[in-house]
Amino acid sequence: MSEAHAEPAAPTLRDLLETAGLGVSVPEGAAQELDRPVSWVHTTEMRDPSRYLRGGELVCTVGISLHTEQDCATFVDALSRAGAAGVCFGVGDVHDTVPAALLAQCRLHGLPLLLAPPSVPFSQISRFVAEYWLGSEIAVARATNALVPELLSSLRRHDSPRQLLDSAGQLLGCYFLLEPEGGAGSDADAVTVPVPGLGTLVWVGRGDRPEPALLDLIARFVRAAQGERDIEAALARERVGQLLSLVERRMLLPDALSQLLEWPGFTAGEIACSAWPAGAGALVSMAFPDALIGDAPDLCLMLTVGAVAVTDDLALPTGHSAPVPLTDIGSAIAQARIALTLAEHRGGRVGPDQLSTLESLLEQLPLAQLAPFKQLLIDPLAELDGQRGTQHVRTLRVFLACNGSLSETAKELFLHTNTVRHRLSRIQEITGRDPLQHNDLTAYGIGLWAADRAERPAGL
Repeated sequence: MSEAHAEPAAPTLRDLLETAGLGVSVPEGAAQELDRPVSWVHTTEMRDPSRYLRGGELVCTVGISLHTEQDCATFVDALSRAGAAGVCFGVGDVHDTVPAALLAQCRLHGLPLLLAPPSVPFSQISRFVAEYWLGSEIAVARATNALVPELLSSLRRHDSPRQLLDSAGQLLGCYFLLEPEGGAGSDADAVTVPVPGLGTLVWVGRGDRPEPALLDLIARFVRAAQGERDIEAALARERVGQLLSLVERRMLLPDALSQLLEWPGFTAGEIACSAWPAGAGALVSMAFPDALIGDAPDLCLMLTVGAVAVTDDLALPTGHSAPVPLTDIGSAIAQARIALTLAEHRGGRVGPDQLSTLESLLEQLPLAQLAPFKQLLIDPLAELDGQRGTQHVRTLRVFLACNGSLSETAKELFLHTNTVRHRLSRIQEITGRDPLQHNDLTAYGIGLWAADRAERPAGL
């Protein structure tokens, strides 16, 4: 079986410098101890941020509070006492060059100093460090996002398990074997996972071994592919999907379902509907053998008695309605469809409690209606952030996430409250709307949501 992966090593300052496209450098005369590990990236404009540091942080600043020799001495002394890994100084916003006093203090304390040009926002550096730490999780997520649509398409084509494994191997640049029980035991280095009823899935390839979670996902699809060979079951799911689609479009009365289909759940007081991506019928049937599963052309529908407990084991987005009487099953199907649309964009599952939100309302509006919020409120901030390395958009996101609390935002960003207030004031100067006003803050929230939606890949 695949072995546990070791805890990932922390990135070093040298890793930051040697990463193509990151854009940071070492100014002449700065300390050169570049093999220090970086535990996290901390952005601040405080002269003494030591109480917010735990050691190993790369402290990013544009030097708002660093103007005199004493300012720089206090700042570097605080970072050294706190065990910071180094300083990343952003030029172009407050200072055109690194202050000479800061360079001198860094040399005195042996504190490494990196330089970030205006084209490199601190968020880009933070993202690099975060992805370095979470490398294996991100690799699994990316591989899963690439695999699941192709594997679902394979199921819809009724491919054999061998064809499905070939598709997965082509995407991952490797090869998969499906051996009979006990057939993979001779190779001690084999990465394997059991497929109940079919044998053992074996990974063959070069490079890094796949994570166990990824192999488990492929194994579930292999079982589903084998189930799809049961033509009678596949046809039955298609018939159920056709009937449920007719009910959703009000072309068939819900009461007629109990006469046309044999499912004991129709006699229950309340039924819930779940929606899954198209082609997931065989996979969902294995996970929920007591449910009524229907394969419609554009999605998979599932009826259960009462609300269903769903885990993330299937690695599929899914939307769920509230339990309703059989007579209201058409509205439950529509509710589950909307929830699935949200789940496909954010990942995971979306239940009925998440449909009465601003996000669910915005999801149903054409992007063209939301474009002015993005163009007038977010684009000017993003453009300035890109040019000068400021963090207006990030500050706005955190301020919204903290429900408009200045103190919580300052705590989350490791800044002084006055620094947050200054940034929000600057945002008002740029856009003409005040983030401290409730209506304007809601408008900013819509603009950020529209900006995120505009960046989605086509078709999502």
